[in-house]
Amino acid sequence: MARIVGIIERYAPGFSANILGGAVLSPADLERDNPNLVGGDSLSGSHHLDQHFFFRPGFGWSRYRTPVERLYMVGASTWPGAGAGAGSGFILAKMLAGA
Repeated sequence: MARIVGIIERYAPGFSANILGGAVLSPADLERDNPNLVGGDSLSGSHHLDQHFFFRPGFGWSRYRTPVERLYMVGASTWPGAGAGAGSGFILAKMLAGA
């Protein structure tokens, strides 16, 4: 962590003085704390063809549905997947608004 903070400090002097604490977690730590992060995978699975559109997160549960009425899921495991910021929440909000 010190190496990363040092690099940031070069471009933003005083940055390190604002850090109150820190932690470094291994992939095993991440999986232990959240079983969905298999092998520490914070992207919630692959982006292969069988993980796109109506297959994500699993066949039958696309379009943010759950078996509980009016309970929807969003996040990295749902379409459009990880790395898309709040993409799934935005898409669901548009669907619920009828847009």
